[in-house]
Amino acid sequence: MSKPLIAIVGRPNVGKSHLFNRLARKRIALVEDFEGTTRDRLYTNIDIWGRPCTLIDTGGFDPFDKEGYTPSILASTQIGVEEADVIVFLVDGRDEPTTLDYEIAEVLRRTRKPVILAANKVDTISMKPANHYDLRMGEPIAVSAASGFGVAELTEKIEEVLPPPDENADEDYETTKIAIVGRPNVGKSQLTNTVLGYERTIVSPVPGTTRDAIDTYLSWDEQPITLIDTAGMRRKSRVKRDETSTEYHMVLRSLRAIDRANVVVLLVESGGITDQDTKIAGYAHEAGKPLVIGVNKWDLIETPDENARGGKRTLAQKDYEANLQNYLPFVSYAPVHFLSGEKGFGVVELIEDALEIAPNGEFRVTTGQLNDLLRRAVAEHPIPSVKGRPVKLRYATQVGVNPPRIAVFLNQPELLHFSYIRRIENVIRAKFPFRGVPLKIEVRKSNPRDEKDDKS
Repeated sequence: MSKPLIAIVGRPNVGKSHLFNRLARKRIALVEDFEGTTRDRLYTNIDIWGRPCTLIDTGGFDPFDKEGYTPSILASTQIGVEEADVIVFLVDGRDEPTTLDYEIAEVLRRTRKPVILAANKVDTISMKPANHYDLRMGEPIAVSAASGFGVAELTEKIEEVLPPPDENADEDYETTKIAIVGRPNVGKSQLTNTVLGYERTIVSPVPGTTRDAIDTYLSWDEQPITLIDTAGMRRKSRVKRDETSTEYHMVLRSLRAIDRANVVVLLVESGGITDQDTKIAGYAHEAGKPLVIGVNKWDLIETPDENARGGKRTLAQKDYEANLQNYLPFVSYAPVHFLSGEKGFGVVELIEDALEIAPNGEFRVTTGQLNDLLRRAVAEHPIPSVKGRPVKLRYATQVGVNPPRIAVFLNQPELLHFSYIRRIENVIRAKFPFRGVPLKIEVRKSNPRDEKDDKS
């Protein structure tokens, strides 16, 4: 089931990126004091009072557009609202509504979607926002994205108007959903057709041929699966102006395909890894999805007969995997397969591995098993003390799934080096079936009562 999508829209320089960063609780969007700083549309996963959502910052306006900026802003706004479930209409709370505000409001009224009017740059409760009732968008919520004032009230309002969870959510997981994602022209549609044995999607050397997420149901060794062929996600700087609307929809639907997938296949090219591959892998990682990396078009590097005889890696494959570690170290847990979607070699192994790791995100380890394992690991390699201050692991327990989350309680968690956290993760992965999934290790402070018992 895809997450609700929240779009922040408004004219330039009202603070959309500031609010985006505030709701995301981290600095993602570039923020400056001049208009037009945001030219890419940004996406991130957020939590609205316990409900996972996807947030969009609708930027992309060009102040040097020879045709004028108003059509560009309105086009950008329309694109965002068409896909959104909830819209936050941001205005400058210090100024009276402008012509652009009125035009955007008119666009939003026609959507018949929940729209929340937020008046930004109102720093205190005593500071009254300008009159925006003429926009006919209801009572504005006074906020300051810079300081955080009023943001809690805004999120409460967003939570009120979010669409209810899908009552048929369980039906959404009757089949194992495999989303095939990657840059344009890496061979996603060709791989889909090879798995199916017939041409389900159009294959062309022209990037961007697939423009939607296409679901296909099939049985794989009597196991029902849904194969999702997604549109290629390319850098916004390479998108032509007249393709903006289509391109934006393509990216959104690809991101939603990742959200509703049980396992993600990231397809990359044998020629090497790009920054865009890193961004796509990062989204799947942040979404907590089991991940498999498929290196397509490997027949351009080696012939199938030379490829991984007896399961062994060739020198070329070892070099490529080392390159993957350099570009994608945060998904080092993802198994790597070398294949040719066109010629078919390596495809069966890729799909079978994806199906094998898909349920790993839901695996739970008992607290007893986990603590027995970590006690032995610490006994073999004690946690280094810091300036004579000992760091002691009290206990650990699994606190969540999809992705699996392990809470480790220590007497002085702030002294635990990140390298030892990585060691804990590796020890857990070696023992339990967490292959192919992001494993979150949360270091926490143990109960003071445990410290007292330890001293007695």
